[in-house]
Amino acid sequence: MAKDEIRRHHHHHKKGKRKVWKYIIAFLLIFFAVDAVIIFKMYSDAKQAVDTTYKKVKHDSGRDNAKNIKEGKPFSILLLGTDTGEYGRTYRGRSDSIMVAIVNPKTETTTLASIPRDTKVAIPGHGFNNKLNAAYAYDGVSGAMSIIQSYLNVPIDHYIEMNMGGLVQLSSALGKIKVNNDLDFTNLGVHFPKGEITIDKDNILAFTRMRHEDPRGDYGRQKRQREVLAGLVKKITTVNGVMKYQDILSALSSNMKTDITFDQMKTIASKYRQADNVKQLQLQGDSQMIDGVSYEVVPQANLNKVSAQLRAALELKN
Repeated sequence: MAKDEIRRHHHHHKKGKRKVWKYIIAFLLIFFAVDAVIIFKMYSDAKQAVDTTYKKVKHDSGRDNAKNIKEGKPFSILLLGTDTGEYGRTYRGRSDSIMVAIVNPKTETTTLASIPRDTKVAIPGHGFNNKLNAAYAYDGVSGAMSIIQSYLNVPIDHYIEMNMGGLVQLSSALGKIKVNNDLDFTNLGVHFPKGEITIDKDNILAFTRMRHEDPRGDYGRQKRQREVLAGLVKKITTVNGVMKYQDILSALSSNMKTDITFDQMKTIASKYRQADNVKQLQLQGDSQMIDGVSYEVVPQANLNKVSAQLRAALELKN
């Protein structure tokens, strides 16, 4: 083989490896957006970061999760954004952002369903009047997976948990982003006018955490969080320089946990990379005061509709 051919072959091999890593990290950041792309400098650096995030929890989805991923079948992930890590908090906290993602390579679609944190649910051992995010506070990720699986009638195969404090680290590493703000408000002494605004490490929590002044309540907050996370992902694709990637790796490994192994991520990168068509769902409830506590009470018809859509995305019989 001529020297020029050897160089071309070596260059093609390196490009192929980088492409695989783009999809592996995009999956890690599915809480942000399924089409995110990021390039790591070295294989060993990425593996070390992923291994740091791995944490197995006690949970039974009733399915052979490892086999399903190996065979390229649809699978589900519970995405949890917790309030630990923000404003100096170090305790477990509650799951402020709750989403269920169904990744289906056959339809090339990822279905994302947002679940209100204040949804009224029964939690065994804690009565019938509980907010959904209390499941995490009581029993951690395992408790959240179990309750959400039962409530939605959808098997939860895996989870990804990221504390909201990680947003500050990511913002610090990536720099300023532009997002569209549809509500004029002030929070924590910071004013956010309506229209295109700049978000950085100094105001990111003030923007993403406000809900009391929003007439939509937590639904409005969830929308702002999605806007910011999508903006961060877009910024990631434009960042150059090894130090930036190291900072991103540090933010992820310090603030994220998942029960998806490194080998499973490699399989997902090769078999699920086309599932980048995002379908978004919102489980909608009605605000009600019960015994002096505000809940989101979801009508059975709304719950049945979202459940059916998620089960269909998993290719399960309803």
